[in-house]
Amino acid sequence: MSLVSRSIAILLSPPMFYIIGKWFWGDSDFAVTAHVDPEIALLGQVVMLYCQLLGQVPTNVQVHWYKWESQNKTLYFYNSTENSSGLGRSGDWHNSDSPKGQYRNRIAMVKLFPVLVEDRGQYVCAVTGDGVYKEAITKVIVAGFGSAPRLTIEHQQNNSSTLRCTSREWYPQPEVRWTDSSGQNITALAETRIQNDMKELYEIYSTLRIADIASNTISCIIINPLLKRHREKNIAISGFFHVEAKHPRITAVTGENVILPCQLVTNYVPPSMELQWRKVGPGKEKTIYIYHYDESSSWVNFYLHGDKCPMSYLSPNEANNKEWLRKDYEKKAEVFKGKEFRRGNISLKLNNIQVEDEGKYVCSATANWLHREIIIEVLVIEQLKGEIAGTRNELAWLLICLLLFIAVIFMWKTSVQGQMGRKEVFPEAEQLQRVIGETRRELGK
Repeated sequence: MSLVSRSIAILLSPPMFYIIGKWFWGDSDFAVTAHVDPEIALLGQVVMLYCQLLGQVPTNVQVHWYKWESQNKTLYFYNSTENSSGLGRSGDWHNSDSPKGQYRNRIAMVKLFPVLVEDRGQYVCAVTGDGVYKEAITKVIVAGFGSAPRLTIEHQQNNSSTLRCTSREWYPQPEVRWTDSSGQNITALAETRIQNDMKELYEIYSTLRIADIASNTISCIIINPLLKRHREKNIAISGFFHVEAKHPRITAVTGENVILPCQLVTNYVPPSMELQWRKVGPGKEKTIYIYHYDESSSWVNFYLHGDKCPMSYLSPNEANNKEWLRKDYEKKAEVFKGKEFRRGNISLKLNNIQVEDEGKYVCSATANWLHREIIIEVLVIEQLKGEIAGTRNELAWLLICLLLFIAVIFMWKTSVQGQMGRKEVFPEAEQLQRVIGETRRELGK
């Protein structure tokens, strides 16, 4: 047998084949698996990496967790010869709250918290011991389900509206979709800009211009393609809001308390709005009351002072809610709050009204460049003149009662005289006519 044939026979012999197999593939009785939980991690959540050793585990074993894209950065390193069940830390990681983990029951666990976009990628669990090397690879998938869209009407004119939709903290890059009230996709009419922030998250800025008559409601939808989930915001652009009053003219007597009616009617409550009362005449215009609210405040529709409170009251969160009035009206004016305000009652109450309060008052609401207002005219009668008018009314009623009494007596006497055969009743009739004439002349004064 030649030397070559003898060498091949030795290599293919069972003992040598076993040795070569051990050198290439290691011990077939030992294996490593790895997985991540959850499969898709939301930003800020906890992510756990698991590495399980199966079969005949080497006596002196070392477990090495690292990120594939950054092999020089080890998450943790475990050495069985150090008589410790905890994972030793090697290198540094990006979080101030560094990854933590442990080795227990043949499982090496690593905790990432809070997970960030930069944590995405492949992670390797490498195990060595007794001349054996095994590894398993798992993948961390990160998703950001961004903020709820903020949808506002930026401008309205010439029967068209310009809408703006914004949102933050999305990952991966989301899809932006606009629909009308029928559900039709009108995204082609929009201009959308998507950009990364410092944390590699996506910010959305989308603008849509549409005719008011085209649709009553517009929706801005932002979709995460990885999660197959979306966030949506709707806005009504037809009949956005208006103000109305049942009585545009109010007559009051000095000293009375008067309510100037104003009702806010809206299909959609905008994220911020300014309400205002002002006196526009006669004389110089005066701003009586300004109230501003913003939906970012938890106090927008909640008040601790009952259904009514003085206008000098300031909201608890002054950064988002501001209320102000002229000092001249600090004790004179009140507005409705609490339940009445939530019903849209933005009427103004003037206490102890005086002649100088007579004039025209404007109730207005402004939001997203849209302005609506109504005018209430207040007529004030002085109390003395009111008393004279009241006295005249009482005198008139007294004279009417007297005339009725005389008429009854006349009819009774006429009836009696008829029964007695007397037909001369004309003197009494003439006397009654004279009384009626004098009464009319007195009322004419």
